[in-house]
Amino acid sequence: MSNAPAILARGVATPLYILGAGGHGRVVAEAACALGLTVAGILDDAADRSEVFGIPVLGPLSAVSSLPAGCPLVLAIGDNRRRQALAGALRAQGRSFATLVHPSAVVARHVRSIGEGTYVGPLAVVHADATVGSHAIVNTGAVVEHECVVGDFVHVSVNVTLAGGASVGEGALVGSGATVLPQVAVGAWSTVGAGAVVTRPVDPGVVAWGVPARARRREP
Repeated sequence: MSNAPAILARGVATPLYILGAGGHGRVVAEAACALGLTVAGILDDAADRSEVFGIPVLGPLSAVSSLPAGCPLVLAIGDNRRRQALAGALRAQGRSFATLVHPSAVVARHVRSIGEGTYVGPLAVVHADATVGSHAIVNTGAVVEHECVVGDFVHVSVNVTLAGGASVGEGALVGSGATVLPQVAVGAWSTVGAGAVVTRPVDPGVVAWGVPARARRREP
């Protein structure tokens, strides 16, 4: 890998805690283990198990107040709005967040930035001069090409391709296998359906799908 170790696992000098024991929580736990990090525990409101991969489930999300001060958190919550709300509440409490990049991902040496609390999954690519915001998800096999801009709380799903100079606004979801063509913008808090090909800008707050993608309805 060409990316700096500080990006691989930023904010994790001490044991970390994962918030979320669902599918995405287990993916984040796998990444932390692959990075050789210590995960001291997992919190989840609806966990149906006492441990995940040998990591203890300590209780509901409200138990975060009992965690040691200074230990970084990872918000392993797939829903973008819920992740945003939790991040704001926890930041107000003085909590810090870890940035995790799976060791099989490729992050170019000249990436502009990857924000606090962001997760970059296995085999993903973030290329030169790209910017990825805070608490974003760049999921398995996704490609964020040169000069792309990915906003805060975005979810770039599995095998998505963001071509050079494409942008995805805050809180947007780009569904699995979708492609956003060069220089095309996806608006904030919009959803692009799985397999879509985005050839024209997508307005904020809409749901778009198809080949080529068209806005079909407003987000509720």
